[in-house]
Amino acid sequence: LANQFYNEANPAIHYETTGPEIWKQSGEKVDFFVTGVGTGGTATGAGKYLTDMNPDCKVVCVEPTESRVHLGEAHSPHGILGIGAGVPTHFLTNLAPDQPLGPGPRGHVSEFASCSTEEAVSWVTQLAAMEGLMVGPTSGATFKVAMDVAKRPEAKGKTIVVIFASHAIRYTDHPLWKPMMEEAAKALPKPPNLSKDANIILWKSSD
Repeated sequence: LANQFYNEANPAIHYETTGPEIWKQSGEKVDFFVTGVGTGGTATGAGKYLTDMNPDCKVVCVEPTESRVHLGEAHSPHGILGIGAGVPTHFLTNLAPDQPLGPGPRGHVSEFASCSTEEAVSWVTQLAAMEGLMVGPTSGATFKVAMDVAKRPEAKGKTIVVIFASHAIRYTDHPLWKPMMEEAAKALPKPPNLSKDANIILWKSSD
């Protein structure tokens, strides 16, 4: 999507497709919707659809603890690629253009929560080991916040929808892969044999 931070087609398509898909697949019951800030398109579009369907639905936007710019705090480097561009997003700030930056609510967004890079990596590792879900660092961040939300007394018995935006394979240079890279480095020869002249092994299934 060209110019996705400002292209109005971004939140529009999430309102027209992502929101209805979530609403249908959840059995028309969504009490909390947790998504990364990113471009702001998902929270703005899908979040608006879900609050239109259920005015009591709480939309929770997640940004890196190291870069809580939607609270008006300073940006600093972080490792949660995809949800913390370091500047307040056009779509989310425009939900209440005259309102100062803060924890929320802002328009239909109920609050801005956060997750640190370390916490995101920890949850990514747990999701892979315990649930078989290979997700990226942004998903670790949104899941961490979803777990925080689930612990709240008012969330008991409620339906919480959390967005996992990407697969972990996109982040092979990310620190979340460090343990696997170290294991592979010990197991593989240094350097690995990349010769194209290796002998071809021929065999017959009848042998």
